Formats: sequence, structure tokens, C-alpha cells
Amino acid sequence: MGKPVFLKVLGFAALALIAALWLPGGQPPEEYKRLPWQIEVSDDGYSSVFGITLGKSTLGEVEQQLQEQPQISLFATDDGVRVVEAYFNTVNINGFKAKMVATLGFDEAQLQELYDQGERISTLAMGKRKVSLSSANLAKARNTVVVALTYLPRTNLDAATVIKRFGEPAEKILEADKKTEHWLYPDKGLDVVMSVEEREVLQYVAPNDFDRLRKPLEKMNHTDTSQPPS
Repeated sequence: MGKPVFLKVLGFAALALIAALWLPGGQPPEEYKRLPWQIEVSDDGYSSVFGITLGKSTLGEVEQQLQEQPQISLFATDDGVRVVEAYFNTVNINGFKAKMVATLGFDEAQLQELYDQGERISTLAMGKRKVSLSSANLAKARNTVVVALTYLPRTNLDAATVIKRFGEPAEKILEADKKTEHWLYPDKGLDVVMSVEEREVLQYVAPNDFDRLRKPLEKMNHTDTSQPPS
């Protein structure tokens, strides 16, 4: 899964507070809710994070929750992978700005229809294309459920911090570059992407939909039990 490039520099005081919340032992005040590690899992296998229930909340409801209108696009690759993503450029959670990408739950037939009806296709790098949706299909997107969220924290996360907030992962998968490792938490529907060179990425799905995160990693076929990169 690709990682968007973004993040502007926060003010020093805000950045220091965010770092303190992530550091081991740091405890948020009572009024701080919807933090990245505050994942609620229901008995039916769904999960809620940032006030969003994955697999149930529509994009329109997510927009209301995050108080921002996203940029919605369909992305297609030469090998047939298609996905509709909503990119939130400036999400304000508890007074702190962040970036998020929401993946929408269209099936393959719907994705083909959206692609065929796209208003404009832009060619990106590495065999990837970006398709602008029609007005009617943008409205359809807002009535479609969000099945995954990608979240980039403002600070780099080390292994101790991730374990403090999420516990030991059930599995670790090392990518071929040997610089990126996926820490998998199936019971939380979470993949923490640990990187040597880039900021860490948190990917959320409903636990009952964890194959959405797990299957793309299976082709790597490299499970690692060593310590993650620090």
C-alpha cells in the first residue's frame, strides 16, 4: 500500500505535546479522545477509531466527523488494482492537525463502472493512473462506507512507543527492501508500518476484514520475529 507524502511543520509547543502523548508513559488528559491507539472493537468484529466505525460509517459521515471535505479519486494500476480513496489534507483532532486517507468499500463491478465513467485520467509514475470522478459518482462515494483508514502521525514512532500503545504484534512481515516492516494486530484491525527512512504509517480496518491488510503482504512471504527498525 502506498504512503502519501505530506505533513507541514507544527508549532513547537503543539509538536512537543503530541510527542509527549506518544512517548511511553505519557498519558493524555481526560478530554483527549479519539487518539490513534484508542481502538474500540465490537463483538461483531467491527472497530471504531477517531469516532469512525470501519465498514459501517459512510464517507459523508466521516466528513462530518473530521470536519473537512476530502479530495476523492480513483486510482488504477496496470495490473488491474483499483481503489477509491478520499484524501483529507488537514484533519484537526483534539486541536492537532493530521493527514488521513480513507479507502471506500466499492466492489469490483462498481470500480469498473466508476473507471469507465471517469471525467479525466492522469498518468502517474510506475504504471498508476488517477481518475477524476463525475459529480454523480462523487455523490455516490459519499454514501459509500469507509473500509480502511491510513493515518500518519506527526512524530516518528520507535518500537518501545508502539508496544506501549498497542502491545506486542501478533506478526511482523519484512518487506523486500529490508527497511520497512509491518507490525500486524489482527485483533485490532491494525497494521503499523515501521520504517527506517520514513515516518511510520498506521493502517486501520475492521478486524473481521483484516485480510484486506494481510493478503497484499502474503506475496512477500517473509515473516520476521526480530526487533523492528528503530
